[in-house]
Amino acid sequence: MLLNQYFGQYLLNKQILSAKQLREAFAFENSAKLKLGVLAINAGLMNASQVEEVHELQKAKDKKFGELAIEAGYLSLAKLEELLEVQRSRQMSLSQAVVDLGFLDLAQLEKALADYKNESKFTNDQWQSLRTADFEQAAHLFLNFSKAGGIGEIYYDYVGLFLRNLNRFICNVPVLQSNIQLSEYNATKWLVTQNVVGEVNLFTGIALDDKVFLEIARRYSQEDLNEIDELAECSVAEFLNVVNGIFCVNASDQGVDLDLRPQCTTQCTSLALTKGYRIPIELDCGRLELILAEGLE
Repeated sequence: MLLNQYFGQYLLNKQILSAKQLREAFAFENSAKLKLGVLAINAGLMNASQVEEVHELQKAKDKKFGELAIEAGYLSLAKLEELLEVQRSRQMSLSQAVVDLGFLDLAQLEKALADYKNESKFTNDQWQSLRTADFEQAAHLFLNFSKAGGIGEIYYDYVGLFLRNLNRFICNVPVLQSNIQLSEYNATKWLVTQNVVGEVNLFTGIALDDKVFLEIARRYSQEDLNEIDELAECSVAEFLNVVNGIFCVNASDQGVDLDLRPQCTTQCTSLALTKGYRIPIELDCGRLELILAEGLE
């Protein structure tokens, strides 16, 4: 759940847990979670090649695993509901993980939860979006693009899409931080960029340090990469390209024609962006910054 990630960040910020303890708790929690594809194989409903096929379809269509499996004829709605129920029943919360690992006792956990709820001041809608992992709603609730004008809604849609694809291919639940308006961006680390052009012109970028760059490359390529080489650079660039490709498909479904320019990967780059935002996103392997700005063709 998104709620686990935000609560975990709170525990870290308040120094209730160390970064090492939080990573261990998330790893322990995630070890109890099963992906739908694995559950479908275990139940004899799909084979490995069918699961891989659906995973590949997710690189072209902005849909959940279960939706695509139904469309492909591999699952019925009833069978999907059965798998989802099994998945829900086997999920472990972060709260349970920190207690099981002995990082907090029940009284300490109770106080931390109460303090978090009091200090966060989330509305009922925000709590619901965190519980249901509704990334599009979370983007609207936790980000502010009110100064962006008409392109603001496009930014919200893009962030929701970006989070969904991080969730699908990179980590279980990415955590949004507040967006920051910028007029110029100085990247002291890796910067992967791509322009979306057409009826809407959008500059998109991902800024990452060496560790996060390599880990995203490893997870997306599913290769055992040990250094940032050509394959690693291509893997991170392809992840951004997949997100933008789906963004263009979604726009086309709404009658908006868009195209993509080639991706570009650089280091220590200074960008003059007149209108844009950087959006920090915490992953289980570190932090990246999503950069969105109005682009020029």
